[in-house]
Amino acid sequence: MQLDLFSDNRRTIRLNQAEDALRALDPERALAIYRDLLQDEPQDRTLLQLLRMAGKWRDSLSLFHRSPVGCDRLHRLWSELAGDTPALLAAGVSELLLAELRELLEPELIYVPPQFHIGALLMKKKRYDQAEHWFSLALKSGIEQRARFLGWRGDALTMMGDAYRAKESYLAAFLENPRAVDLAGCRNKTILELLSALEIENSEEIEPEDLAGWLPAWGWLRGVFSLSLIEVAADSEAFAASLEKSEAAREMEPPRLWFHYLRYAEHLRAASPKTAEMVRVRRKLKEMNGFMFDRYLERVRGL
Repeated sequence: MQLDLFSDNRRTIRLNQAEDALRALDPERALAIYRDLLQDEPQDRTLLQLLRMAGKWRDSLSLFHRSPVGCDRLHRLWSELAGDTPALLAAGVSELLLAELRELLEPELIYVPPQFHIGALLMKKKRYDQAEHWFSLALKSGIEQRARFLGWRGDALTMMGDAYRAKESYLAAFLENPRAVDLAGCRNKTILELLSALEIENSEEIEPEDLAGWLPAWGWLRGVFSLSLIEVAADSEAFAASLEKSEAAREMEPPRLWFHYLRYAEHLRAASPKTAEMVRVRRKLKEMNGFMFDRYLERVRGL
């Protein structure tokens, strides 16, 4: 008996055709295919779910194309992707969003917290070099959420294999505003291990919500981050005076202030050790955070 291959594989062939329609952002055609298949299997739960999904996206895309051009309609469509969207359809919608974003004025500055940005979309599509370009452009163009974008840039550089520039970007992010850095989505294993080690070794001196703020100093103590001493060496007295002024005015959070005093201490250790100023600065480091100061002594004794 000869087999009718089309008839025997009709469901698979038609479902593949529906997927092609979804990839092309044509849910109306996918709906027609699902309705056709349901004539043979009217109680099929999978087909009924696919029918509802295609109907939902038909309405969403129809509203998108009727809405005024601008960020609001793009963000609304992007929000729809948060649900259980088929991968092929999600890929098509993402490409649509990327194309539409590029047509808007200053697309690098279009950001809706916590995740909607052209660079973040490109990260999800694994176009890391393009994502890094858009994150850098956002920073150059004056994006307000600098810490988040510096962290995201670090993620993109990490995925590109540029470890050195990634570390520089993370360090700048934690110094800018550690609470704004997207640590939950961090792509850098070294940064996550730093945070984990600090959580484990931390005494009760550092509150859990402040741990990220201590990563710049902790990262140097662990040999991950470097200390730039050029600014300190250029005029160490002026640098010290600026720290005292910032401390008096409470312009810096304690972790950031400690980090900059650490820079000053390292300059003194190299330029003029065993001085009264060195003793003063080390005493200040200890007063500000005894736990970190003890780790500092361990580090410098090992150098």
